[in-house]
Amino acid sequence: MTNTGAEFEDEDVANAYVHRPDYPSAVHARLLDLAPDRAHLLDLGCGPGKLARALAPHFRQVLAVDPSAAMLRVGQQLDAGANPNIAWTRAFAEDLDLEDASVGLAIAGASLHWMDPARLFPKLARALAPGARLAIVGGDEPADAPWIDAYRAAIQGWVARLGGTWNDPDHRHRLTRHEPWFAEQGRETFTARVRQPVATLIEGEHSRATWARSKMGGLADRFDADLRALLDPWALDGAVEFDVTTKVIWGRAQETPQGLRNAVCA
Repeated sequence: MTNTGAEFEDEDVANAYVHRPDYPSAVHARLLDLAPDRAHLLDLGCGPGKLARALAPHFRQVLAVDPSAAMLRVGQQLDAGANPNIAWTRAFAEDLDLEDASVGLAIAGASLHWMDPARLFPKLARALAPGARLAIVGGDEPADAPWIDAYRAAIQGWVARLGGTWNDPDHRHRLTRHEPWFAEQGRETFTARVRQPVATLIEGEHSRATWARSKMGGLADRFDADLRALLDPWALDGAVEFDVTTKVIWGRAQETPQGLRNAVCA
């Protein structure tokens, strides 16, 4: 079982994405605090614009970039013209042609691990205006609830059932390979309580690359049934409550990775 990122080109995955829980509203406030210059926002791997649509009213221009036409279509449909300052752009972030010092804030919400930092970060380093930051946002899944341990065990069991290994070395490498290219300046964690129908919580799982129905085939219905059997005893009027915990890490993109800079300066 290998995730490549191509899963997000699937219409079913894009439609399921809207059922992911929202980020805590305090995340939006923190991101705005990181952008004293509200001229240009760059959203890398924007998906259906979960962050771009929330922040767009506060910026003059928003470049929302994603290689998936399906994700951009859903984003534009959800926006319904409310934010005409969003430029929905189908492209790989690494292929962008960005002007030097043109970006007041760059954000990446649950997307940076799909990108090649060796190609992306030198461009970002030049594109960020003086004092501007790159903010990495992650965490829109259930993080705490009375049923969370059983839920996580079920998810991990299904990874094994599909022939994968939970948190395998390739996945861990994807999550951290940008770090030598990133000079962290700060981080903060935000938590919010969410109430969500069981059916939409399960549907949101199919927006994640591992659980794309196109990959699971006939097993998708069994996956849904397992999660439903686990969650239904905790549901009130068909919905469950849980905490979502989101981490925001901010800093500057670097033109060369940390180890190479140290080697040159040594």
